[in-house]
Amino acid sequence: MAVTTVENRPQLSPEVLAVLDGLRARIRLYVWAEGLAAGLAWLGLAFWITLAVDWTFEPQVPARKGMLAIVVGVFAVVLVRLVLQRAFVRINRSNLATVLERRFPYLDDSLLTAVLLTSRELDPDKCNPEMLARTCREAAERIGQVRLGEVFNYAPLRRAVVGAVLLGLSVAGFARAAPEAMEVWVKRILYFDDHPWPRKTSLQMGGAFAGSNVVKVARGADVTVVVLADAEKRVPDVVEIRYRTEAGARERKAMDREGSPSEEKPFQQFSYTFQGVLTSIDFEIVGGDDRIPKLRSEPRLRIEVVDNPTVEMVLHPKYPAYMPRTPVPLPVTGAMHIPYGTQLTVEAKANKPLQAVHVDVLSGNKALPTQVLGPEAIVEDGKGFRCALEPLYGDVTLLFTLHDTDGVRSNEPVRLVLVAAMDEAPQLAVQLDGIDRAITPQARVPFVGQITDDYGIGRVWAEMSVDQQARLPITLAEPPMRPASFTLRDVAVEMPELELKPGQKVLLMVKASDLYDLGSGPNVGNSERWLLEVVTPEQLRAILEARELTLRQRFERIIEEVVETRGILEKVSFGQGAASGGEQTGKSEPGFEPGDKPAEQPEQLSVAERTASRQVRAQQALQNSRKNALETKGVAESFDDIRKQLVNNRLDTEELKMRLETRIAKPLHDIADRMFPELDRRLERLHEAAGDMEYGPRERGRAIEQVDEILVAMKQVLSQMLELEDYNQLVETLRTIIKLQESIEELTKTRRKQTIRELQEE
Repeated sequence: MAVTTVENRPQLSPEVLAVLDGLRARIRLYVWAEGLAAGLAWLGLAFWITLAVDWTFEPQVPARKGMLAIVVGVFAVVLVRLVLQRAFVRINRSNLATVLERRFPYLDDSLLTAVLLTSRELDPDKCNPEMLARTCREAAERIGQVRLGEVFNYAPLRRAVVGAVLLGLSVAGFARAAPEAMEVWVKRILYFDDHPWPRKTSLQMGGAFAGSNVVKVARGADVTVVVLADAEKRVPDVVEIRYRTEAGARERKAMDREGSPSEEKPFQQFSYTFQGVLTSIDFEIVGGDDRIPKLRSEPRLRIEVVDNPTVEMVLHPKYPAYMPRTPVPLPVTGAMHIPYGTQLTVEAKANKPLQAVHVDVLSGNKALPTQVLGPEAIVEDGKGFRCALEPLYGDVTLLFTLHDTDGVRSNEPVRLVLVAAMDEAPQLAVQLDGIDRAITPQARVPFVGQITDDYGIGRVWAEMSVDQQARLPITLAEPPMRPASFTLRDVAVEMPELELKPGQKVLLMVKASDLYDLGSGPNVGNSERWLLEVVTPEQLRAILEARELTLRQRFERIIEEVVETRGILEKVSFGQGAASGGEQTGKSEPGFEPGDKPAEQPEQLSVAERTASRQVRAQQALQNSRKNALETKGVAESFDDIRKQLVNNRLDTEELKMRLETRIAKPLHDIADRMFPELDRRLERLHEAAGDMEYGPRERGRAIEQVDEILVAMKQVLSQMLELEDYNQLVETLRTIIKLQESIEELTKTRRKQTIRELQEE
């Protein structure tokens, strides 16, 4: 094989050059083939990845743009690294020779040597041209054995091509088998359209969310989410609600299957109830291969919590004409008791703007038709309403259901309970004043007490019957100012006008009427009934004298108890031998009887025990004092009553009134109201000084002095009682003499008449 020379310099043979150029071309072809196949394989793989991600998650446009950017980026990286960075690299003959030398060892470096030396200027001193020519001939001889196909490793290329072919065929097959899905992928991934993927399951919202993604509810309300699955398609076994609260908590719950599809309703219903919602909730529905919202780009379904509409109500009353009451606004607090016949206007203030108010009325046990308060009843800013009611003639319950501008209905109706308070009859706390169960025909029957009514008193009168025969009522008072409270005093019924006789019985009662004018007539209230027996003056005097005797005996017992109280005080001991206050008790130690046990003798008691003993006796004396004061006051009031009965029955004399009032009743009042309270104060000081050996005896002495003063005063009153008894006995003797004289005169008259008849007969 000839070796060409140029200016006597050996050159590579055409065969060698052809092999090297062929290798270069094959290398570049390999690079392009592998790079393009890898790029196509990546695009096929990216198609399936984007299809799976988009079908499963249906991301929004930004996410899809991001996916497409990643696909293009990776494709660009593949082309750059596998094609551009290798296909355009300069490959010289030495590089090619090196590759062949490594792959074919039998070249024995002849090819590489020939290529290297023929490509540079030769120095005759360092390189013999003849030897170079021989090397070139050897390379040319051996190059004929080289097979360029054996230089390459075709496995990467085959993998890339197979991957590209398989993935390309799969994409083509998918496009042929599911052209609609392919079209959706193109629209969503390449054109960034929001066209949804076709599903085997079809879900749609029902209930409150039908046609709306946001439902506003009142805070604390229960919210039921309803989902309808088309029964003509595949109905999922499980439908999940996936939600997130405002606090960031995430949950997923299986919805409840309800009922079954029918011809009328070809849907399978699923539901889930949020109990007592307090914060807003975002959620989505997932079932089978469908979801709501259909697209990720769409906002989630939302339960938006707003304040529950509430109102504060005030009632503006218009009272019936007969009630002298100034209308005052009444804040509603619980059941409202309103006077019967009052007309009310309800004024309500809401916490948020209202759209309408539904009013349900329950009158007694009867439900009336629901009323709707529209814009005409809503106040200007929407935060309240006014509602005029019919006059109240019975118990009424009103239920106000509020509908606000958020479309929220109040959780519970606002309840207004109106109780019709009937006008009560006047209340009479009236009693007889100075009259007991027995009266004389000339008596005057006075009344005292208080009459009260809700809204005013019209008239007060007395009704009576004599021996069960009714008499005309007697007007006692007609208050001109129509007060709600009237004090009855200086009012009496004169019995002489009735011409009563001893032995008759009088049934007496006081009545009062109010101003009520809405019914059949005013309300009438009654006092208690009094049954009075008509007696002669002598009989009444005898009754009162017997009562005086009983009071004197009762007063004598009170005096005895006061004497016992003095004895208790004398037993309060502060020293040996003699009692404080200068009185000798006759005992070895005051406060201890001669028969006391040895363990109880003063010399064997401690200071604390002696003090406690004194305090016990002081307390006992104090209790007796208070009891005697009350009893003395009762005796004084009884004598006052006796005096009043004498006056009202017209049996009094100046002497008798003076004795009863000045000499008995007033001193008794003074003893009960002044002297006994002073004794109480002294006994309290004695109790406090029971352990003080200096002040204790002094307080004991002062208490005994007060008891002595009380006894003196009481004995003086007792003497007046005895004198009154003697006076009454004298009067009774005179009455007996008068009766005897009258009987003698009557007997004399009878005897004279008999004598006259005898004489006439003769």
